[in-house]
Amino acid sequence: MFEKLLACALVSLLTSCSWPVKDQGSQYGSVSPIVLMSDFGTFDDGIAICKGVMLKIQPGLSFVDVTHQIPAYSVKDAARFLANLTTFYPENTVFVVLVERHVEKKTKPIVARNKRGQYFVLSDNGTLSLLWERQEIEKVRAVVEGPWLEQGRLNSTFLGRDVYSPIAARIARGEDWNQVGPEVDKINLLDKKSFRLTDKHLTGEVIALDGPFGNLVTDITATAFLNTKHSIGDKVSVVIGSTEHVLPFVKTFGDVPINEKLIYIDSTDHVAVAINEGSFAGKFKIKPPVKFTIKIKKDKPDGSR
Repeated sequence: MFEKLLACALVSLLTSCSWPVKDQGSQYGSVSPIVLMSDFGTFDDGIAICKGVMLKIQPGLSFVDVTHQIPAYSVKDAARFLANLTTFYPENTVFVVLVERHVEKKTKPIVARNKRGQYFVLSDNGTLSLLWERQEIEKVRAVVEGPWLEQGRLNSTFLGRDVYSPIAARIARGEDWNQVGPEVDKINLLDKKSFRLTDKHLTGEVIALDGPFGNLVTDITATAFLNTKHSIGDKVSVVIGSTEHVLPFVKTFGDVPINEKLIYIDSTDHVAVAINEGSFAGKFKIKPPVKFTIKIKKDKPDGSR
């Protein structure tokens, strides 16, 4: 009986105590997630240093690493990944893109906000192109030297550490992003190579590979593909580079046997080509960018397809 009374007393004492909890929040309010992508790779300490700078400014930040294996200097890939990501993240998410190009035309660090209330900390090198073309960007500000930067400087060989990271951390913890610098109404955009449609062909480009799988990603949209008059189950004649392939148009990989080729609409609503459980790029030695042509399906003599 004594043991039961003692146990009850201990439970009562423990549940009534107020235990100190380390506050990882921000004096400005809730802390937003930071989504990172770069061409840094993971073989050195670059990304770890950037995260350290951010955590010193605001402990308790949460990070999402999209990829750090973007091909070196590939702004096109960074733009494509960024455009695919935004709808899957909540308001106030801060996207940080660490992909730079060393070109004669000097680019500048910028911060942008879209209509969803998300922020983008990156270089004005074309990475925002797809979001800009979709008219999703609400406002852009140029970064100027000041207290928001590590050591207050823009002149750095490690902009990820000295510029983008401190800005991202301050925005994530709720500081006023308008303080980074003046508003701008124009940004640098990538040259747009749109697909071309004739009465015989739909021509675009293989723009990337789908990760390690060797699938071909094209710039041809699902809507444009409708103009080729093909439907699920058809055989589609395509020319990739200078090589012609006849591919079944299917919904998913499982619709063809293992090691068979296929053409399909990928998760971003673009035409893609693959080998089921194989590497199309590896087998046919394809390295983007490569010309990609789909032949228009011919009507039968009776007018049917």
